[in-house]
Amino acid sequence: MRAKKLSSWRVLLGAALATSALTLLILPGIPAQATASAAETAARTAGPVTVCLVTRDAPARERTVKVAPWASQVLLRETLSYAGPCASYGTPSALGNGNLRTYAQISDSKPQTVGIVFPQSTLTGMPTTMTDGHHCYDMNGDGSVNEHTECVGGHERPLDLPSQLTSLPGVPLKWALVNFNPMGHGPEHIYDHPHFDFHFYTQSKAERDAIRSGPCGLAINCDDYATATEPIAPQYMPKDYTDKGVAEAAMGNHLVDLTSPEWGSTAFTQTFIYGSYDAKITFLEPMITKAWFDGIAAGVNPSRCWPVKQPQEWQIAGWYPQDYCIDYRANRGDFTVSMKNFKNSAS
Repeated sequence: MRAKKLSSWRVLLGAALATSALTLLILPGIPAQATASAAETAARTAGPVTVCLVTRDAPARERTVKVAPWASQVLLRETLSYAGPCASYGTPSALGNGNLRTYAQISDSKPQTVGIVFPQSTLTGMPTTMTDGHHCYDMNGDGSVNEHTECVGGHERPLDLPSQLTSLPGVPLKWALVNFNPMGHGPEHIYDHPHFDFHFYTQSKAERDAIRSGPCGLAINCDDYATATEPIAPQYMPKDYTDKGVAEAAMGNHLVDLTSPEWGSTAFTQTFIYGSYDAKITFLEPMITKAWFDGIAAGVNPSRCWPVKQPQEWQIAGWYPQDYCIDYRANRGDFTVSMKNFKNSAS
Protein backbone atom coordinates (compact mmCIF):
# COMPACT_ATOMS: atom_id res chain seq x y z
CA MET A 1 0.00 0.00 0.00
CA ARG A 2 1.41 3.39 -0.98
CA ALA A 3 2.16 5.93 1.78
CA LYS A 4 -0.10 8.52 0.11
CA LYS A 5 -3.11 6.37 0.98
CA LEU A 6 -2.40 6.61 4.70
CA SER A 7 -3.42 9.42 7.03
CA SER A 8 -0.82 12.14 7.59
CA TRP A 9 0.62 10.77 10.83
CA ARG A 10 0.74 7.28 9.37
CA VAL A 11 2.67 8.58 6.36
CA LEU A 12 5.32 9.98 8.67
CA LEU A 13 5.40 6.97 10.92
CA GLY A 14 5.35 4.51 8.04
CA ALA A 15 8.30 6.18 6.35
CA ALA A 16 10.28 6.10 9.55
CA LEU A 17 9.49 2.54 10.41
CA ALA A 18 10.33 1.26 6.95
CA THR A 19 14.00 1.41 7.89
CA SER A 20 13.44 -0.90 10.85
CA ALA A 21 11.13 -3.42 9.22
CA LEU A 22 8.17 -2.30 11.37
CA THR A 23 5.98 -0.88 8.61
CA LEU A 24 3.41 -3.61 9.17
CA LEU A 25 2.57 -2.09 12.53
CA ILE A 26 0.82 0.87 10.95
CA LEU A 27 -0.92 -0.80 8.04
CA PRO A 28 -4.69 -1.12 8.49
CA GLY A 29 -6.09 -4.59 8.37
CA ILE A 30 -3.10 -6.33 9.96
CA PRO A 31 -4.25 -8.18 13.11
CA ALA A 32 -2.75 -6.69 16.26
CA GLN A 33 -1.79 -10.09 17.59
CA ALA A 34 0.42 -10.64 14.56
CA THR A 35 2.64 -7.68 15.29
CA ALA A 36 2.14 -6.56 18.89
CA SER A 37 2.30 -7.78 22.45
CA ALA A 38 -0.80 -8.38 24.56
CA ALA A 39 -0.38 -4.98 26.22
CA GLU A 40 -0.06 -3.31 22.84
CA THR A 41 -3.14 -5.15 21.57
CA ALA A 42 -5.15 -3.95 24.57
CA ALA A 43 -4.15 -0.40 23.81
CA ARG A 44 -5.18 -0.44 20.14
CA THR A 45 -8.52 1.23 20.72
CA ALA A 46 -7.25 4.02 23.00
CA GLY A 47 -6.75 7.58 21.80
CA PRO A 48 -3.51 8.79 20.18
CA VAL A 49 -0.47 9.69 22.27
CA THR A 50 2.39 12.06 21.51
CA VAL A 51 5.80 10.61 20.66
CA CYS A 52 9.01 12.17 19.42
CA LEU A 53 9.83 9.99 16.43
CA VAL A 54 13.57 9.29 15.99
CA THR A 55 14.88 6.58 13.68
CA ARG A 56 18.20 4.78 14.00
CA ASP A 57 19.32 5.82 10.53
CA ALA A 58 18.77 9.53 11.33
CA PRO A 59 19.33 9.92 15.11
CA ALA A 60 19.66 13.72 14.93
CA ARG A 61 16.29 14.17 13.25
CA GLU A 62 13.37 14.40 15.68
CA ARG A 63 9.70 14.84 14.76
CA THR A 64 6.68 15.08 17.02
CA VAL A 65 3.87 12.72 15.97
CA LYS A 66 0.66 11.34 17.42
CA VAL A 67 0.24 7.58 17.26
CA ALA A 68 -1.94 4.88 18.76
CA PRO A 69 -0.75 3.75 22.21
CA TRP A 70 0.17 0.27 20.98
CA ALA A 71 2.30 1.79 18.20
CA SER A 72 4.02 4.13 20.67
CA GLN A 73 5.05 1.14 22.77
CA VAL A 74 6.67 -0.43 19.75
CA LEU A 75 8.42 2.81 18.78
CA LEU A 76 9.80 3.29 22.28
CA ARG A 77 11.18 -0.24 22.19
CA GLU A 78 12.42 -0.63 18.63
CA THR A 79 13.53 2.87 17.57
CA LEU A 80 15.25 5.87 19.20
CA SER A 81 11.89 7.54 19.81
CA TYR A 82 10.85 8.85 23.21
CA ALA A 83 7.60 9.83 24.91
CA GLY A 84 6.13 13.31 24.63
CA PRO A 85 6.87 16.19 22.27
CA CYS A 86 10.36 16.52 20.83
CA ALA A 87 12.82 18.24 23.12
CA SER A 88 14.86 21.40 22.82
CA TYR A 89 18.44 20.98 24.05
CA GLY A 90 21.15 22.99 25.74
CA THR A 91 24.86 22.89 24.94
CA PRO A 92 26.57 19.59 25.86
CA SER A 93 29.36 19.52 28.44
CA ALA A 94 31.84 16.64 28.60
CA LEU A 95 31.98 14.37 31.64
CA GLY A 96 33.48 10.90 31.92
CA ASN A 97 33.37 9.16 28.56
CA GLY A 98 30.20 10.98 27.63
CA ASN A 99 28.51 14.31 28.25
CA LEU A 100 25.63 16.09 29.93
CA ARG A 101 23.09 18.45 28.44
CA THR A 102 19.84 20.03 29.49
CA TYR A 103 16.58 19.48 27.67
CA ALA A 104 13.01 20.74 27.80
CA GLN A 105 9.78 19.40 26.35
CA ILE A 106 7.22 22.13 25.77
CA SER A 107 3.58 21.98 24.68
CA ASP A 108 1.27 24.94 24.12
CA SER A 109 3.71 27.36 25.79
CA LYS A 110 3.80 25.19 28.92
CA PRO A 111 6.86 23.27 30.14
CA GLN A 112 6.11 19.56 30.22
CA THR A 113 9.54 18.27 31.23
CA VAL A 114 12.78 20.01 32.19
CA GLY A 115 15.81 17.88 32.83
CA ILE A 116 19.32 16.69 32.11
CA VAL A 117 20.11 13.81 29.79
CA PHE A 118 23.35 11.85 29.46
CA PRO A 119 24.44 8.61 27.77
CA GLN A 120 25.40 5.58 29.82
CA SER A 121 29.01 6.14 28.76
CA THR A 122 29.10 9.24 31.00
CA LEU A 123 29.23 6.92 34.02
CA THR A 124 32.58 5.47 32.88
CA GLY A 125 35.89 7.30 33.01
CA MET A 126 34.57 9.60 35.73
CA PRO A 127 36.86 11.84 37.83
CA THR A 128 38.20 10.10 40.93
CA THR A 129 39.68 13.01 42.87
CA MET A 130 37.60 14.76 45.51
CA THR A 131 37.36 18.08 43.67
CA ASP A 132 38.29 20.04 40.58
CA GLY A 133 39.79 22.69 42.87
CA HIS A 134 37.51 25.53 41.76
CA HIS A 135 36.15 26.32 45.23
CA CYS A 136 38.76 25.86 47.96
CA TYR A 137 39.92 27.89 50.95
CA ASP A 138 42.70 27.43 53.49
CA MET A 139 40.26 27.36 56.39
CA ASN A 140 42.77 26.55 59.14
CA GLY A 141 45.42 28.91 57.79
CA ASP A 142 48.18 26.32 57.66
CA GLY A 143 49.35 27.42 54.21
CA SER A 144 47.95 24.43 52.33
CA VAL A 145 44.54 23.26 51.13
CA ASN A 146 43.13 19.87 52.08
CA GLU A 147 40.81 18.88 49.25
CA HIS A 148 38.78 16.67 51.58
CA THR A 149 38.00 19.33 54.19
CA GLU A 150 38.69 22.69 52.53
CA CYS A 151 37.19 22.31 49.05
CA VAL A 152 33.57 22.09 47.94
CA GLY A 153 31.61 21.46 44.76
CA GLY A 154 33.20 18.24 43.55
CA HIS A 155 33.52 18.41 39.75
CA GLU A 156 31.10 20.97 38.38
CA ARG A 157 29.55 21.41 34.96
CA PRO A 158 27.52 24.62 34.40
CA LEU A 159 24.85 24.10 31.73
CA ASP A 160 22.66 26.50 29.78
CA LEU A 161 18.96 25.75 29.58
CA PRO A 162 17.31 25.73 26.13
CA SER A 163 16.30 29.23 25.04
CA GLN A 164 12.92 27.83 24.02
CA LEU A 165 12.34 27.19 27.73
CA THR A 166 13.83 30.31 29.32
CA SER A 167 11.94 32.56 26.87
CA LEU A 168 8.55 31.16 27.93
CA PRO A 169 6.44 33.50 30.07
CA GLY A 170 6.40 32.45 33.72
CA VAL A 171 9.44 30.15 33.69
CA PRO A 172 11.63 31.03 36.71
CA LEU A 173 14.48 28.65 35.82
CA LYS A 174 17.58 30.35 34.42
CA TRP A 175 20.39 27.77 34.13
CA ALA A 176 21.54 24.41 35.48
CA LEU A 177 24.58 22.99 37.25
CA VAL A 178 25.68 19.38 37.68
CA ASN A 179 28.22 18.50 40.36
CA PHE A 180 29.76 15.04 40.48
CA ASN A 181 31.12 14.13 43.92
CA PRO A 182 33.35 11.02 43.60
CA MET A 183 33.58 10.66 47.38
CA GLY A 184 30.30 12.29 48.29
CA HIS A 185 30.15 15.14 50.79
CA GLY A 186 28.80 15.88 54.25
CA PRO A 187 26.95 15.34 56.43
CA GLU A 188 29.06 12.30 57.24
CA HIS A 189 27.25 8.96 56.96
CA ILE A 190 24.39 10.65 55.07
CA TYR A 191 25.63 11.96 51.72
CA ASP A 192 29.18 10.59 51.74
CA HIS A 193 28.52 8.28 48.76
CA PRO A 194 29.61 8.95 45.15
CA HIS A 195 26.73 10.96 43.71
CA PHE A 196 25.48 13.69 41.40
CA ASP A 197 23.88 17.00 42.37
CA PHE A 198 21.52 18.24 39.64
CA HIS A 199 20.77 21.94 40.29
CA PHE A 200 18.13 23.95 38.46
CA TYR A 201 18.64 27.61 39.36
CA THR A 202 16.14 30.44 39.75
CA GLN A 203 19.12 32.61 40.73
CA SER A 204 21.28 34.06 37.95
CA LYS A 205 24.67 32.51 37.33
CA ALA A 206 26.37 35.84 38.04
CA GLU A 207 24.73 35.99 41.48
CA ARG A 208 25.72 32.42 42.22
CA ASP A 209 29.31 33.00 41.07
CA ALA A 210 29.53 35.94 43.46
CA ILE A 211 29.13 33.68 46.53
CA ARG A 212 32.75 33.70 47.67
CA SER A 213 34.97 31.11 49.29
CA GLY A 214 36.01 31.68 52.89
CA PRO A 215 36.48 30.25 56.39
CA CYS A 216 32.84 29.83 57.46
CA GLY A 217 30.34 27.00 56.88
CA LEU A 218 31.36 24.88 53.92
CA ALA A 219 34.36 26.98 52.83
CA ILE A 220 32.18 30.06 52.32
CA ASN A 221 32.96 33.72 53.03
CA CYS A 222 31.56 34.64 56.44
CA ASP A 223 29.53 37.61 55.19
CA ASP A 224 28.12 35.45 52.42
CA TYR A 225 27.36 32.73 54.97
CA ALA A 226 25.24 35.22 56.90
CA THR A 227 23.40 36.19 53.71
CA ALA A 228 22.95 32.55 52.68
CA THR A 229 21.39 31.62 56.00
CA GLU A 230 18.95 34.52 56.19
CA PRO A 231 15.69 32.81 57.26
CA ILE A 232 13.01 32.18 54.67
CA ALA A 233 9.51 33.34 55.56
CA PRO A 234 7.40 30.33 56.65
CA GLN A 235 4.99 30.54 53.72
CA TYR A 236 7.91 30.18 51.30
CA MET A 237 9.58 27.26 53.08
CA PRO A 238 8.79 23.94 51.36
CA LYS A 239 6.82 21.45 53.44
CA ASP A 240 8.98 19.36 55.83
CA TYR A 241 12.20 21.22 54.92
CA THR A 242 14.62 22.49 57.54
CA ASP A 243 17.44 25.03 57.50
CA LYS A 244 20.47 23.42 59.14
CA GLY A 245 22.91 26.15 58.09
CA VAL A 246 24.55 24.02 55.40
CA ALA A 247 25.81 27.00 53.38
CA GLU A 248 28.51 26.46 50.76
CA ALA A 249 30.79 28.57 48.59
CA ALA A 250 29.51 29.12 45.03
CA MET A 251 26.23 27.52 46.04
CA GLY A 252 24.41 29.06 49.00
CA ASN A 253 22.38 27.35 51.69
CA HIS A 254 20.92 23.84 51.45
CA LEU A 255 17.48 23.07 52.90
CA VAL A 256 16.92 19.40 53.72
CA ASP A 257 13.83 17.25 54.18
CA LEU A 258 14.44 15.39 57.44
CA THR A 259 11.58 12.99 56.58
CA SER A 260 13.56 11.77 53.57
CA PRO A 261 14.67 8.12 54.04
CA GLU A 262 18.41 8.81 54.31
CA TRP A 263 17.83 10.72 57.57
CA GLY A 264 16.38 7.54 59.07
CA SER A 265 17.71 4.02 58.72
CA THR A 266 17.81 3.84 54.91
CA ALA A 267 21.01 4.48 52.97
CA PHE A 268 20.97 7.47 50.63
CA THR A 269 20.04 6.67 47.03
CA GLN A 270 18.16 9.78 45.89
CA THR A 271 16.64 12.85 47.48
CA PHE A 272 15.44 16.36 46.67
CA ILE A 273 17.15 19.48 48.07
CA TYR A 274 16.11 23.13 47.93
CA GLY A 275 18.73 25.88 47.86
CA SER A 276 18.41 29.36 49.28
CA TYR A 277 20.31 32.63 49.46
CA ASP A 278 19.33 36.00 50.95
CA ALA A 279 16.01 34.56 52.23
CA LYS A 280 14.98 33.34 48.76
CA ILE A 281 14.71 29.90 47.16
CA THR A 282 17.49 29.83 44.56
CA PHE A 283 17.64 26.28 43.21
CA LEU A 284 15.81 22.96 43.00
CA GLU A 285 18.08 19.92 43.26
CA PRO A 286 17.58 16.21 42.72
CA MET A 287 20.59 14.47 44.31
CA ILE A 288 21.25 10.90 43.14
CA THR A 289 23.95 8.31 43.79
CA LYS A 290 26.00 6.87 40.94
CA ALA A 291 25.08 3.41 42.25
CA TRP A 292 21.38 4.16 41.67
CA PHE A 293 22.04 4.91 38.00
CA ASP A 294 24.13 1.76 37.64
CA GLY A 295 21.32 -0.21 39.24
CA ILE A 296 18.71 1.18 36.85
CA ALA A 297 20.77 0.21 33.82
CA ALA A 298 21.26 -3.28 35.28
CA GLY A 299 17.51 -3.68 35.82
CA VAL A 300 17.86 -3.76 39.61
CA ASN A 301 16.40 -0.31 40.33
CA PRO A 302 13.24 0.98 38.67
CA SER A 303 12.82 4.11 36.62
CA ARG A 304 10.34 6.14 38.65
CA CYS A 305 9.13 9.53 39.91
CA TRP A 306 8.79 11.12 43.35
CA PRO A 307 6.71 14.13 44.46
CA VAL A 308 8.37 17.51 44.92
CA LYS A 309 7.15 19.01 48.19
CA GLN A 310 5.86 22.53 47.73
CA PRO A 311 5.79 25.70 49.83
CA GLN A 312 2.47 27.35 50.61
CA GLU A 313 3.47 30.16 48.26
CA TRP A 314 6.23 30.81 45.75
CA GLN A 315 8.14 34.08 45.98
CA ILE A 316 8.45 34.17 42.20
CA ALA A 317 5.17 33.30 40.50
CA GLY A 318 5.40 30.87 37.60
CA TRP A 319 5.73 27.25 36.52
CA TYR A 320 7.02 24.80 39.13
CA PRO A 321 7.37 20.98 38.99
CA GLN A 322 5.25 18.69 41.13
CA ASP A 323 7.40 15.59 40.48
CA TYR A 324 11.00 14.66 39.74
CA CYS A 325 11.95 11.52 37.87
CA ILE A 326 14.94 9.29 37.16
CA ASP A 327 14.69 7.21 33.99
CA TYR A 328 16.82 4.91 31.90
CA ARG A 329 15.79 4.79 28.24
CA ALA A 330 17.06 1.41 27.08
CA ASN A 331 16.29 2.09 23.41
CA ARG A 332 18.53 5.17 23.55
CA GLY A 333 21.05 3.96 26.13
CA ASP A 334 20.73 7.13 28.15
CA PHE A 335 19.51 8.47 31.48
CA THR A 336 17.27 11.42 32.20
CA VAL A 337 16.91 13.30 35.47
CA SER A 338 13.85 15.46 35.05
CA MET A 339 11.22 17.61 36.69
CA LYS A 340 7.67 17.11 35.45
CA ASN A 341 3.99 17.89 35.98
CA PHE A 342 4.48 21.66 36.03
CA LYS A 343 1.80 23.86 37.56
CA ASN A 344 1.61 27.62 37.46
CA SER A 345 1.60 29.12 40.95
CA ALA A 346 -0.13 32.21 39.59
CA SER A 347 -3.22 30.30 38.47
